Amino acid sequence: MREWGNEVPAWTDLPLIPFLYGIALKLFGESRYVIQGLSTLCFSATVVMTYFIGRQLWSRAIGLSAGMLLLAMPYLLTQVPLTMSDVPSMFLLTLAVLASIYALQTGGALRLALAAVTIVLAMLAKYSIWLMLSVIPVIALVELGRQGRLVLGRVAGIAAWMMLMLAPILLWRHDLFAHQLSFLHDYQYPALYRWSEGYISTFLFQLHPLIALMAIVSIFAAAIRKDPKYLIISWMLLLIVVFEIKRIRYTMITFPMLALMAAYGLDLIKDQITRRFTVLVAIASSLVIAVFGHLTFLQSTSAANLQQAGNYLNTVDQNRAEVYTLPQIYSVINPAISVPILDLFTSKPVVHRRDAGVENLKIPSKVATSPLRFTWELPDWRFFDESQISAYSDKAIVVILSDPRQTLPASLVEDLTGFTLTREFREQSGVFRYRTIVQIYQPSKSI
Repeated sequence: MREWGNEVPAWTDLPLIPFLYGIALKLFGESRYVIQGLSTLCFSATVVMTYFIGRQLWSRAIGLSAGMLLLAMPYLLTQVPLTMSDVPSMFLLTLAVLASIYALQTGGALRLALAAVTIVLAMLAKYSIWLMLSVIPVIALVELGRQGRLVLGRVAGIAAWMMLMLAPILLWRHDLFAHQLSFLHDYQYPALYRWSEGYISTFLFQLHPLIALMAIVSIFAAAIRKDPKYLIISWMLLLIVVFEIKRIRYTMITFPMLALMAAYGLDLIKDQITRRFTVLVAIASSLVIAVFGHLTFLQSTSAANLQQAGNYLNTVDQNRAEVYTLPQIYSVINPAISVPILDLFTSKPVVHRRDAGVENLKIPSKVATSPLRFTWELPDWRFFDESQISAYSDKAIVVILSDPRQTLPASLVEDLTGFTLTREFREQSGVFRYRTIVQIYQPSKSI
């Protein structure tokens, strides 16, 4: 927390999710399973909270269908194991919506305070959530129409608690918030138009088409019924269309609301068995796609080479790995970004060699307005520093390159004297320009 925005760079990152990851790693050890466990817990809790939102607004049947439909989103399932903020952010946004619905419908000092806490936590997770939190005033307007001015006092109570919690945070790092918001406006918002997926890709291929179909049906159903509560679940999707947000990473946090819209449409099917069968078919087909489509594809990308190389290093006799990263031929990504990924999958100490004439790379001018520029602006990782070399007497040499035919620099060839290439991991899908072919060399005398 102390180093947020200082030694730990934070271009547009808010501190809550990294803080939670850090606490989890501190308590349970530095393992990727800790992160996967935390993210899976967030996803599972989102399923449950989606159910409660549907039940609170309409019925148990709508809530149950909505929660289950979150399992009919193959893309969402692939995001759960990642060390990113998207799934926890989706959880926090859904939690804020649920807590606000309960607080504004039933009142009570404790519920109002809890609603404020969940909103502040969501605001500290991701900037894209700030726009989506405009749904809170929508909830208030809907309840105002149902309960009258009583709701205004509850809104004031939530706002007061929020200001009480936000004021110290804003005073602490107001400069960083201002810088990040400026950066979002000047760089990342325009970048949405340079790198995005289409709505057809997102809603018909990355999610089960039934969800999009029933969500559209639900719009007409809500209009016929003149149901004001429907605006609560459709508001975020309306924002996505109005602001032309097409990056699926930014729309993912709204998927629980999309599931609720689809469940609202499915509720037109009055036969419970037919409705449940329809949902289960969508889930089953999505799981097949996720396991035999998405998973198979991800395992065929060159990034899997880093995982396999890390696992192999765990089996060798050498007690450390010295890593050389050659320039990327097909991509402008900084090749050094591969080193911490390799380190994630091996228990051996990893040293990044920068003294062999292969690391003196300059930032390509064309990445100035690209998301890839941040791979060049990361600080040096002290835990991969060459000062670690003297601590170990035996080593394996790892070379990460973008093409197996890539010519090795003369200085690296000299360092490989007395070493033999024992394993090469060269899986690649041919889809991405960024490729990580991994070669592992071991001392000839040890083979």
